[in-house]
This record gives sequence, C-alpha cells and structure tokens, in this order.
Amino acid sequence: MRSRLTAALGLALLVSFPLSAQTPAPPKPTLRDLGFLAGHWVDSSERHLSEEVWSQSSGDSMVGMWRYTSDGKMKVLELLSIREEAGGLVLRIRHFDADLVAREDKGTPVVLPLVERTERYARFSGPAAGGAGEVTVSYQRDRESLKATVTKEGKSEEFRFRPMRDEGPGSPRRWHGGGRPAPKSQAPPSTGSGGA
Repeated sequence: MRSRLTAALGLALLVSFPLSAQTPAPPKPTLRDLGFLAGHWVDSSERHLSEEVWSQSSGDSMVGMWRYTSDGKMKVLELLSIREEAGGLVLRIRHFDADLVAREDKGTPVVLPLVERTERYARFSGPAAGGAGEVTVSYQRDRESLKATVTKEGKSEEFRFRPMRDEGPGSPRRWHGGGRPAPKSQAPPSTGSGGA
C-alpha cells in the first residue's frame, strides 16, 4: 500500500512539473541587444562614400540612415528603423533617390523580422520590396568594424564599415574617411547596406 502511495505521489509530481519546464525559454531579444550597431560608420574611397549612422535605442525603437555617394553625388539614401513589436524585433527600410523620391510603394516599406541573433550579430529576413523574393540583411560587429551583408535573389553584397573619426569641421577625413583607395573589386552597390 505504501509503495502504491509513493508511486502515485511520484507520478503526480512528474505530471505537475514536466522536465521541459525545468529549461526556461531563452529571453526574447531587445533593442539593448542590438546596441552594437549604434555609431557613425563609413566605407570610403577617393570617389565613393558609403555611410551608415545608427542612433542609440530610445523607447521602442532605434533609427538609422545609410547613404551612398559617388563622385560627390548622392545616389541612394535609406531610412531604417528597428522596433520592438509583439512578435520581436523588426527592421523596416525605405529607399530614396537623390530627390527623396521613394523607391518602394507608398505605405509599403521593406519589413524584415529578426531571425537570428548572437552577441554581436543580427540577421533580419523577409520578403523583398513588392514581395518579389526574399531578402536578408545581417550585421556583424568586431572590434574595429561593422560588416553589413545584403542577400537577395541569391546574390550577396558586403559592406565593411569602420568608425567615423571626427577631426573637426572642414576636415576631408571627416567626410571621406581618409580617402584611401578602394579595392579594385569595389563597384558601386546596387542597393544600400540595409538594401532590400
């Protein structure tokens, strides 16, 4: 009788506290986890400038801007935001030309949910503009650089930014990141660092 009671009590405890309840789910990523993006980042050559700026998070969002200039003329401008939403973190992107004419339809930015995150890495993925295919945007930070990779239609484009060093008003380095020659393989990007 005593062994039946002990067995019944043991079974009741197992049912009440399943083994899976002992392993808590990992916490949902927050904007604080993406703080590594914040800063002023540049990738430049004598004739090209790729520049990305991310604010610190405030409230439920952080905002960014990316621009690409060639021969002193702006070619592409992106506005980016990452917001905390019910389903998790979401990156939204809008592309503009030099006259601020949007490339995407009104009311339809590129919307990319966060799908993977580690300490200094974030990957967002979702439908491309107009729903034509999939686009993935990833950011990876190391000690001296921020790497942004955009993949769409099976093709990847990589941007490697370094921190902007402000050397005062009027400094050529301030705007052109030192004017070091571009690698021979560098070609103007088809879209921006967040480009979708």
